[in-house]
Amino acid sequence: MTWGQTPHHPDCYGLAVSHRWTRPIGIGVALLVGLGLVTASVVIPVALLLRVDDHTLSRWSLIGQALEPVGVFFSGVAFIGIALTLFLQRRELQNQREELTITREEQQRSGEIALRQLHTDLIKMAIDDRQLREVWPPLAPGVAETKKDHYCNLILNLQKVAYEAQTIELAELRGALRHLMASRDMHRFWKKARTARGAITGGDEAEDFFTAEVDRAFNETAPPRPRSLIPTLTEAAGEWFDGRYSRRPKKH
Repeated sequence: MTWGQTPHHPDCYGLAVSHRWTRPIGIGVALLVGLGLVTASVVIPVALLLRVDDHTLSRWSLIGQALEPVGVFFSGVAFIGIALTLFLQRRELQNQREELTITREEQQRSGEIALRQLHTDLIKMAIDDRQLREVWPPLAPGVAETKKDHYCNLILNLQKVAYEAQTIELAELRGALRHLMASRDMHRFWKKARTARGAITGGDEAEDFFTAEVDRAFNETAPPRPRSLIPTLTEAAGEWFDGRYSRRPKKH
């Protein structure tokens, strides 16, 4: 005998055959018993009716009438049980439907968060590289974009994701947006981007809602005071040196 072969033994073969025939024999016996009970339920009443007299039949009739309330009671209990079972099944199906809806919404929200993460990575690349930043169209015709504009966009996207992920409530979102609009750079960014943003996201309910909330914070916040001449020149010089450095070929 080699590895993997099963020894052929007469007793093993007999056990396999007996196990194979056990189920059909059991089913046959059950069918015979059921047929016998149905036959007995028909034959026995007929035989009794043929052998008893009218007095006995009248007595049985009275007994049957006396037991009718019991039959009505059990029928009512059976009806209530069936109705309760149907109600529970309907409730269970409704719960399953709600769970599927929640799961579908969670998957959709996860997909949106993943896409926003990709958008965030692209903006980070544009912030770090001036040439990549030039690929993005301007916020408005004739208005150049800066690193701060892209950074402000990232901050607003963070607030939107936090609200959609239910990390913050609506009141917290509105408070955060009003606080952000106190920044001169954020206020200037939204002043340039609000028209373009509304044109791009028009028709999307979630985007329109967030754009309206940012616009509300923008309108409710007074424009920050402009900086003095020296900080403005320092900032412009820093942006110029940064752009010049980013255009230099990198040494490997």
